[in-house]
Amino acid sequence: MTMKTTETGIWLAIVALGIVVVLLRSLYLYAPRSWQPRGAFAHALRYAPLAALIAIVVPEVLLPLLSVSPATTVGQTAGAGEPGGWLTALLDARIVSAIALLLAARWSGNLLVALGVGALALMLMP
Repeated sequence: MTMKTTETGIWLAIVALGIVVVLLRSLYLYAPRSWQPRGAFAHALRYAPLAALIAIVVPEVLLPLLSVSPATTVGQTAGAGEPGGWLTALLDARIVSAIALLLAARWSGNLLVALGVGALALMLMP
């Protein structure tokens, strides 16, 4: 069974979904105060954007370390076909720039400085 959809039907679906998304996102702003989250749940919601960002960034940064397979025998190098797999993974541009960003953030206490140092480290790595 094939389903035929007209161009008008597609545009109606896009507009309808857009309206639903706008209504759901604005519901929190216009909801009565009794519907607003309170207590520990409201406090935890403050950290949701940071948690989502970390969940996206950390796996990508750690990918070189996660792709290194352990050596099966003594003296055999580990890695995805590369000699010195762990060392190569640790010197990956993503890991070096993440370490530089963390050190700059700790040392300076300024997020913009840390982002600049991390971006500079990423650009300077071969």
